[in-house]
Order: sequence, then structure tokens, then C-alpha cells
Amino acid sequence: MVGRFPYDDEGRVVLEDGCLVYECNHLCKCSKTCPNRVLQNGLKVKLEVFKTEKKGWGVRACESILRGTFVCEFVGEVIDIQEANRRHKRYGKAGCYYFYDVGTHMRLMNDLMGSQENYVIDATKYGNVSRFLNHSCSPNLVSQLVLVESMDFQFAHVGFYAKHDIAAGEELTYDYRDELQPGEGSPCLCGASTCRGRLR
Repeated sequence: MVGRFPYDDEGRVVLEDGCLVYECNHLCKCSKTCPNRVLQNGLKVKLEVFKTEKKGWGVRACESILRGTFVCEFVGEVIDIQEANRRHKRYGKAGCYYFYDVGTHMRLMNDLMGSQENYVIDATKYGNVSRFLNHSCSPNLVSQLVLVESMDFQFAHVGFYAKHDIAAGEELTYDYRDELQPGEGSPCLCGASTCRGRLR
């Protein structure tokens, strides 16, 4: 691999928010214990799903998590934007869906490489603990696109990493980065002093 590894010797991500993380894969000669195989080795920190006062379900740390530590991967069905729009209408009636719009996080890549079809990860029916991560305008997690099997950024994995040191018992949150027009969306309940007021 040319350049620097995305992880330090302790397996913590060292790249800035928005950078692509390239992990070793089956084409590399390294072992499964290679320090550049973090996301693909799965969840290592202890997490708990709990019922919040105002936001439904949430996830909290059961142990201290150091800055840069991989927390979890957002997993679910990978669908195109047209199918996401159909499901959004269907799920919206029930008021419950768990989408991660990969395209929202790839605007710069699309500008550099030309417009590409964007994909959405739908964790509503098939997912893991990550679907219960709530939004915050001042989050303690950052999402990174991680390339493993393919070098096509459209098919990147989505990993969540600690933005700063996190205390045991603290709720884990990330910024949904919704792009809203004035008056759109619902009230944001994150409670951050920097709250933008609304989210999708």
C-alpha cells in the first residue's frame, strides 16, 4: 500500500473525517491480524441498546472508548436511490426506518469523479446495533467510508469511529448530515448547544 496506513499501532483511525479508509483484503498477502484490517474484524467494544427519554432507542458505551477507535459498522440492504424513495414512503406511514444515505457523504467524490449513482443502506429489516445510533449536531462518533473488497467508493462500508474519548455510559451519536430546505424535517432533539434545530 502506498501512503500511510489509516490506523495507528493500536488500531485507531488517524485520518480526517471524510477521507476514504482503505483496508487490506483477500488480495493482500497479510494475515487476518494485520493492523490494516479493523472494520472487517468486527465489533470489539461493548455497547448497549437502551430506551432514551425523547428519541426512542439509542446506543451507549459500556466501557470507555478512546478517540479513533472503531465502534461499529452500519449494515443493511444496499439499495438504489429510487428504491430508497419507494421504501421511505412505505416506511414513513409506520414512522420507522433506518437509512444511511451513502451519497450524502460522497458529494466531494462525485464532484471529482463525475456523477455516479448513489446508494442507500437500509437497516430497517436487516441490520445491527448501528441502526439505533441517534443523531446529534455535536456527535461523539464520525462516519468513515471504508473500502475493503472493492476499490469502488460507491460500495464502501460505513464505519463509525470515536471522534473523541467517550466515557462509559455515554450515548453514542453521529451527525446524520441531512440536507434540508427551510421548514423541512422534524425538530432535532439532540440537545447540543450547537443544535441546528431540525433533521429529516
